[in-house]
Amino acid sequence: MSSINNIWGNTYSDNVSSLFQFGSTNSSNSSGNILGIDLTEYSSVTRGSYKKLAKAYYAKYGKKQVANESKPESKEDTVAKTNLKDQANALQRAANVLTVTGKNSVFRKIDIKDEKSGITSKQYDTDKIYKAVNDMVDSYNNLIKKSADSDSNAVLRQSLRMVNSSGKNAKLLSKVGIKINSDNTLSLNEETFKQADMNVVKSLFNGNGSFGSGIETVANNIYMNINNSLGNNATYTAGGTFGNYQTGSLLNDLF
Repeated sequence: MSSINNIWGNTYSDNVSSLFQFGSTNSSNSSGNILGIDLTEYSSVTRGSYKKLAKAYYAKYGKKQVANESKPESKEDTVAKTNLKDQANALQRAANVLTVTGKNSVFRKIDIKDEKSGITSKQYDTDKIYKAVNDMVDSYNNLIKKSADSDSNAVLRQSLRMVNSSGKNAKLLSKVGIKINSDNTLSLNEETFKQADMNVVKSLFNGNGSFGSGIETVANNIYMNINNSLGNNATYTAGGTFGNYQTGSLLNDLF
């Protein structure tokens, strides 16, 4: 039993009496104590004096204190966050279609027969690749527009990261028909794209370390940040963020 008592720092009898220590613990105190109860304080409670004091205090300071408390999130804010999360998820999925390698890659060459010569050869499926890139550009633009209205520093930083990445790859993007507009959105010229070197397109969007992979990562980070702020996660995520708790959201916004 001694080991158990040491965990609490006192003997069993000391712990029991400490449960009643509302006032002075000195038994020789003039106010009188029984089992650690201050009789003077106890008397004020039974006579209603304590209640009157508490009521007067909260009448004076209660409203001021409530006014300083953070307001609960409005329905409009929740809807806006949900829409932003959906846009981030859409971009993540669209970018993933382009970054996937191996047999499921859109950049896997297929047998294409030349109509004039009748010769069959392994070539990129340009139409399929164009559709995938066009879907990503649309999702990219939607997320850029939605992120601009966000009040989350973490979301804005991730969006800026995405915009900066596009800027750094502006020359290569222009070679495949993708232009960066003044509002940071992208526009894709179908004719220029389909005439471009698909090897350049592949280097931009396919595999780890590509431009497409970076966009996918940013979209995932935004998705997780919003998802956490909505209270849908109470554990650390793969991205190193922590959700559900207000403290976690505040810390995420700092980095």
